[in-house]
Parts: sequence; C-alpha cells; structure tokens
Amino acid sequence: MFCPKCGALSYPDERGWIKCPDYKCGYEGPLSGEDGKGAEFTDPMTGETIDLSKTMASTDSKSLKHLTEVVEEDGPRGTLRVGDYLCPKCDGDRAYVELRQTRSSDEPETKICTCDECGHRWREYQ
Repeated sequence: MFCPKCGALSYPDERGWIKCPDYKCGYEGPLSGEDGKGAEFTDPMTGETIDLSKTMASTDSKSLKHLTEVVEEDGPRGTLRVGDYLCPKCDGDRAYVELRQTRSSDEPETKICTCDECGHRWREYQ
C-alpha cells in the first residue's frame, strides 16, 4: 500500500494502519488517510474510482507461459524464446537464450543463442 500523504510504499499492520517509512512525512494512521479519502484512486484513463484499501495483489504464473526454462546436460541451455530471435543460418524463430557475463562486470552480459531447429549457436553483444 502507499502512504496517503506522500505516496511512499508502506505496509499496513493488523489494524490496517500504516506508518510511513519517509521520516520527513511521518504519517501514521489509517490507510484511508486523515480525511478518509486517501485510499481512493481515480483511474485517469477510465475515470473509475478504486478503493485501494480493499485491493489484493495476486500473480498468475500461467501468464509467464511463454518462458520455459530448459537446462540439459548435452542439449541446449537457457530460456526458450519464440519469435524474439532469428537464426542467421536457417531463419528459425525458436532459440534458447542464455545470458553470460563474458566481459568485466561493468559491461553488459553476452546473449548466447542456440537455434532449436538446426542447433546453430551465435552470440549477441549489447
């Protein structure tokens, strides 16, 4: 939840009250704020008003279905990505991508790609 006064990320206690972690703000009280409207958020796109004090966060692991972790001893290693990379040898669009730090730590990692169709390996540098 967020502090109704300054917007800092805060966590409610058992009573539903929050203590703002920002020492300059210092708000301590109900999530709805002193005026009772601090937990209301109006979506600028739809105009819908949402009571944030009654919202719940949830995730759905099925939404990450396109990422399939594959680590095999003799086969390809990495994450299977479909449509993100094209094999320079056979134009296949299914590639396993593995990130490795091949240069110094202040440089970006190297993407090592392996084509699922022909097994061709190539690297991509950032």
